[in-house]
Amino acid sequence: MNRRRRGKIIIWILLLVLITIALIFLWIQWKQIPQPRIIPDSDNREIARPEKGIERPIPEMPEPEARKVKVAIVIDDMGYDKKIFKKFVDLGIPLTFSILPGQKFSAGIAKEARSLNYEVMLHLPMEPRNPERNPGNGTILTHMSQDEILRQLSEDIESVPYIAGVNNHMGSLLTENQDVMNIILEDLHKRGLFFIDSRTSPRSVAYETARRIGVRSGRRDVFLDNKADIGYIKGQVDKVIRIAKQNGEATAIGHPRAGTIAAIREKIADFEREGIELVPVSEVLD
Repeated sequence: MNRRRRGKIIIWILLLVLITIALIFLWIQWKQIPQPRIIPDSDNREIARPEKGIERPIPEMPEPEARKVKVAIVIDDMGYDKKIFKKFVDLGIPLTFSILPGQKFSAGIAKEARSLNYEVMLHLPMEPRNPERNPGNGTILTHMSQDEILRQLSEDIESVPYIAGVNNHMGSLLTENQDVMNIILEDLHKRGLFFIDSRTSPRSVAYETARRIGVRSGRRDVFLDNKADIGYIKGQVDKVIRIAKQNGEATAIGHPRAGTIAAIREKIADFEREGIELVPVSEVLD
């Protein structure tokens, strides 16, 4: 019995040794197999960054375009003389011609001016404060009824084709009359015409009334040729330049006179030197 039991013990010991050896062998084999790397999903995760040495170009922002200083020159009282009209055209600058209604060459000058791409206006005769001064054909008077005002206005507009706007001829009395200016400017608004207040009276309500109604409008800054002297007119041109540089724009009014043509011709280079653009009057409206 003792011998048999001893034999069983020896067998179990051998089995345990074999099992231990097998487990050790398997453990060694497992250690030799490469294990996948585990990347933690913490603050250490990789952040995409641009490759070194590659810089993205910064887009250039366009510089804001400087606002050009503008001057408009309106030549009033056109319609009497075709020859002087052509002398103004020979200056080669973008003038605006304001033409009186019912004159011998009114329609002809308007048509030719339009064909040459000049801006055309109606120089609307209005009642002056001085009764001895005669504004001429087609004048609107303060004592007229509304129907008479609108009839006369319509006739004046029809006599000058291709007009883009209107300014007053004389009118130191009528432009002070709120009721009459309302009638005139309401009609111009319906027709899509602009209005320039020639400011023949310091008490004119024309410009303010036009703005209230919604008419595109402007007002005269300088009369160029209240005196026929060329030196005086050139001085007035200098005044226009100063006002334009201060305010960004200015409107001057001249008349069909030889001295005005000569003075403007001499001063064209001054506008260019000062960086001032000469434009039709419609480009300086409110």
